[in-house]
Order: sequence, then C-alpha cells, then structure tokens
Amino acid sequence: MRFIPQNRTSKQATSAIVLILALLLSCNTPDSIARFCSSAAITLRTGDAFFDDMKASCIREARTRESFGAFTVSDPNPAACSDIGNQAAGLKAASKVISNYFSALNDLASFGTSKAGDDAKDLLAKVSTQAKLSAAPQAALASVAGFLTRVATSAYQQKQLADDIVKVHEDIRVSLDGLGDAVGVVYLHQLQDEEKKTATRYSEFLLQHQGAAEMILVLDSRWQSDRASFAAKQTAALNYKAALDTLARGNDDLAAHAHGLKAKELPGLLSPYAAQLESLVPAIQKAFF
Repeated sequence: MRFIPQNRTSKQATSAIVLILALLLSCNTPDSIARFCSSAAITLRTGDAFFDDMKASCIREARTRESFGAFTVSDPNPAACSDIGNQAAGLKAASKVISNYFSALNDLASFGTSKAGDDAKDLLAKVSTQAKLSAAPQAALASVAGFLTRVATSAYQQKQLADDIVKVHEDIRVSLDGLGDAVGVVYLHQLQDEEKKTATRYSEFLLQHQGAAEMILVLDSRWQSDRASFAAKQTAALNYKAALDTLARGNDDLAAHAHGLKAKELPGLLSPYAAQLESLVPAIQKAFF
C-alpha cells in the first residue's frame, strides 16, 4: 500500500496510517524488529576489533624494520601509525552512529520513543574530523545523525517512522558500504602488507642463523602461528564486509516494504537477514577473541 500524506482527510489516508501503526505495534513486530536490529548492532560492534587493530598492525609492521637484537623498551609508534589510529577512531564513531540508528529503530517500533541518538552530534563531530571519509559517506552519516538527534530531542511521532525508514535507507547503505570497504579493502591490504614484511623478516633472520637446527624449528613454529593469525584476521575482514552488505540488503528490503507490509509478513522478511548476521558474527569474533 502506498503511504498517503497525513494532511489528506479521506478514509483512504486514515486506513493507510492505521495499517502502518498496526504493523509497528503488532505483537510480532517488536520481536522480529528486535532480532534484526540486535543482530545489526552486534555486527557493527564487531567492527571495533578491526578499527583497534589498524593502528596495532601499523606498529607491528614498523617493528619488522627494527634491527635484530635492538631490544627496544617501547613499541615503535611512527606518526603514520598515530594518524591511522585517529582515522580508526573516526571510523569507530561512524559505526556507532549506524548502530545507534538500529537501536533507535527498535525503540521506536516497540515503544514510540528513543534516546539512542543522544550522542549523535558528538559522534558526527569525531567522524568529520578524524575518519577522513569522502563526501558521500560523510553526508550520509550527517543525515542519519540528524534523524537520531530529532528522535532524541523532539516529540517524535511514531507514525513518521515508515517515511523516515524510507528516507534514510540509502544513507544507511552508503555508510555501511564505506565501513565495509574500510575493513574489507583498506585494512585487508594493510594486513597483507604486514604479513609479507613479517615473512621477509623471518627469512632474513634465518639467513643469519643457517645451520642452527633448533633455532629453525622455533622460527618455523612462530611463523606458523603468525601465519594462522593473519589468515584468521583476513577471513574475518571479508566476513565483516559480507555481513554489512547483508545488513544493508535487509534494511533496503525493510524500506521497500515499509508502507505496504502486513504485520504477519514482517518476521518472514527480516528473519533470514538476522539469521545470516548471527551466523557471521562468531566467525568474525574468533579472529580476535
């Protein structure tokens, strides 16, 4: 059913509003919305491990350039690594904006109010100054943050929710695509570079200790452990990117049906996306925990 603006007074308009509210307030809706939104928020939180490891990976890579036997007291922390850490903090803030959106969506569908966007302005400021995003995701996040601020600070009317889901769904997709690329492309390449330089360091060390069988066995054991860690993180990064794509498709589907879906059809629409997210999250987490 097509949504008809509130300012029309026909019976058709009244019926449309009643249908939307019935969908949002039905006994099945909170459960299906809650599962989808909860899996969305959990998936986004798993990204924090990647963002935290961006600076750590840079420092580990810098360590591969230290002289053998230097035994430095503190980890190297080049300016480039500090810059990466600041950018990662901005990306984490961007992820929190989108996570807050799904928390607010659940709150609004279940209770009609939400305070999930209380910190939207502060998060957006961090995104703007640190994340170094291109214009499109920056504008998309500003739009989502604006929605969260309105919900948290004004008398939001629940009957607006269907319209707002449609309005911001493209911004959600653009934001999720940006986060997915930050981890599944940029961070993945960073890990691959770190892996190559780590392997080179092992090879150089081996050349200096040829004939030391015991040393070679220790070195091989350590390399196999490092190699497994790199492989797990790289797989997790790809799974995270795939999970955000799944989340974006689920949100697109919700927006496409926001004005015409019957309450009993909502679980069937969202449950497959929630299930897929729930299956990907453990695969992502095991690389870090």
